[in-house]
Amino acid sequence: MRKLRKLLAFLALAAGVMAGQTSAGKAGAKPMDGGTTFLGNITGELSYIPNYDVMGGHENGGRGCAGCHSPHNGAKGNGGTQAGYGTYAVAQGGLWGQDTSAIMSSYTAGITFNGNSTRHSSRLTWGTAALNPMTAWSDRTYTGVATCLSCHDGAVSSGAMMSGISYEQMFGLLNGVGIGLNSNRNKSLSSTLYGNNSIPTFLGGSTGAGYNYQHPIGQNANLGAVLGAVLTNSGFGLVSGITGNKISITTLTPNSPYANFVATYIPSAVLATVPQSGNAADNFLVCTTCHNQHNMSVVKQVPAGATQVRTVFFVRGGYNPGAPFDPTHEPSTMRFCEQCHFAMSAEYYGAVNIGTAY
Repeated sequence: MRKLRKLLAFLALAAGVMAGQTSAGKAGAKPMDGGTTFLGNITGELSYIPNYDVMGGHENGGRGCAGCHSPHNGAKGNGGTQAGYGTYAVAQGGLWGQDTSAIMSSYTAGITFNGNSTRHSSRLTWGTAALNPMTAWSDRTYTGVATCLSCHDGAVSSGAMMSGISYEQMFGLLNGVGIGLNSNRNKSLSSTLYGNNSIPTFLGGSTGAGYNYQHPIGQNANLGAVLGAVLTNSGFGLVSGITGNKISITTLTPNSPYANFVATYIPSAVLATVPQSGNAADNFLVCTTCHNQHNMSVVKQVPAGATQVRTVFFVRGGYNPGAPFDPTHEPSTMRFCEQCHFAMSAEYYGAVNIGTAY
């Protein structure tokens, strides 16, 4: 009898939660590029105010912006010579202060990411043809990959303000503790959410596995590979196209699977993919598809009902490992992946009222 009473109490509580979510608990989601406004439910830190600099690890040990952008003469202004830095450094734009010549010369035909996987191997090539060093800065594969690797590659720039351990982990931010007088700064790695091992900041040679164990990026890591059924089947409710050299979600059919997903999580990474053609399925990933190098801790592109939400690892979207979730709210860490890997989402299977916990 006691077990029965507990079960009935649980069911009553669950019914109350669901009732709250299907009425006043909903918040209107932001329309996508003029599309329909949908309803959804969200919970967690919905007006997150960071208590540390949003640039985080990209403060570069106090050097700041000049750690990546040299305001006078780009890479040469950071101490390089034309002979030592090569034609890519001379031609690169954005006042980029790190040398990319070693990356470009070592991988003249591109880089293979996740090459040990027969299913997901992806070869990134520099542009659609052989990359011209004198026009490198106009190529999205160069600006979205090579510039990142000019610091985040232990084989090329091991001394470029890189600690080898994630900034967020080193400063205790993965437990939701900010930097301050009582932040437990530099706490032992064993007490973090990610176990005993350090989270490396390097890619490439310093890991021993090279690029073969990294998430695929490049021309073959495109939306068609993971969102193919959603992009080609109108039943999922997503109509997309290329507008202004970027993917745009022009229509979301009300109550369709993808619309129900977008109701509580804006697919900002999908919108940051790189187009190869007018076909949205050809849009592919680069480093800056998933990461915003200028903001480590907070995201403003969120559904209506939230001012801004927390993120870590410079992720381009809500991403909070400490978010309060329950059976009716998926953690934002899962939502971020599901915006491309939609077949893993509850909405793909027909759920209509699963919220997001930020």
